[in-house]
Amino acid sequence: MPRWLSKLRTEADVETRSNVLFGEGATGVENADLDLSGAEDPELAQSPWRWPMPMSSPERAILEMLDEVPKDESFHKVDVAFESLANLRPRLLTTLLSLCRSVKTKRLFFVFADKHNHAWRRYIDMSSIDLGKGDRALTPGGRLHPIYRITVPANLMPTEIRNGP
Repeated sequence: MPRWLSKLRTEADVETRSNVLFGEGATGVENADLDLSGAEDPELAQSPWRWPMPMSSPERAILEMLDEVPKDESFHKVDVAFESLANLRPRLLTTLLSLCRSVKTKRLFFVFADKHNHAWRRYIDMSSIDLGKGDRALTPGGRLHPIYRITVPANLMPTEIRNGP
């Protein structure tokens, strides 16, 4: 991103991410643009917003959001975001999950994916995804998820465990 972007006065929040989570590849980064060429105002037709701007696809964005839990994002915000992710692309998700360098992020992804049970979940090939070894303590007072071995708030536990046998 150009350095001037952070100095631009705008009401929009512009978040930049490093490639640390996925390495140097641009998998899941797409160009987006706002085409105002059909506007009646000729100045808007020449708007620089017609220029492409790289931004994360929904598949990559949710993994980036999960990487920020619990320090900069809450479990509740991620849970609400996951609720609306009915149209994710399983092949892209599988690729991103296999490239992802954070075991915490991958485990949390599957905790939320299993909870919301969207149709795309069953098409993710887990054979190429390394979930690491050992338990992960993520949140104080959390409960250890029986499948993904990461501590999460009690409301993210599988229903049969949350409600008792």
